[in-house]
Amino acid sequence: MKALLMLLPLMLAACMAGPDATTRAATAPQADAAVTISSATLSRHHWQLHDAVDGSNKRLDALLGQPDKPLQLDFSADRISVSNACNRISGSYRIVEGHLVTTPLLQTRMACADPTLTQRETTITTMLQGGPTLILSSAGHTPLLTLADASGQTLTFAGMPATDARSGDDGGTTPQQP
Repeated sequence: MKALLMLLPLMLAACMAGPDATTRAATAPQADAAVTISSATLSRHHWQLHDAVDGSNKRLDALLGQPDKPLQLDFSADRISVSNACNRISGSYRIVEGHLVTTPLLQTRMACADPTLTQRETTITTMLQGGPTLILSSAGHTPLLTLADASGQTLTFAGMPATDARSGDDGGTTPQQP
């Protein structure tokens, strides 16, 4: 009986999780236990923005405009590039304890009148430079890569198989042009 009484405060504390924690747990992608996130895993796909939410779980519709040209991440062994934002963005990266760590990012400096592209650029640059947590999951047969920052903002990218016509392997990151 004493043991039960001693466990009671712990059980109550577990039940008192705030609504944000409950909402986040119900909506966050579940990581695939058997998949290790590595450069090789990331480079097998073109990662196209599928969903974006802020720290309050509110969908960031401004990032999802122009569905025919979604924001895209491409990885090679040590480089990341971003396309379909206002400017092209690239830099070196590494994965450290489940976080994406980039060097200072390089980008072109074109003026951009499209607010969707401008918002994409601002958001992805901030996210990448903030050392986001990487979560690899799946929806059916589609791999999902989620970048999550400390504020709870998440950007989820759907993986499209990458093929590099120049080298004939499936690990390239050069998007095919129409």
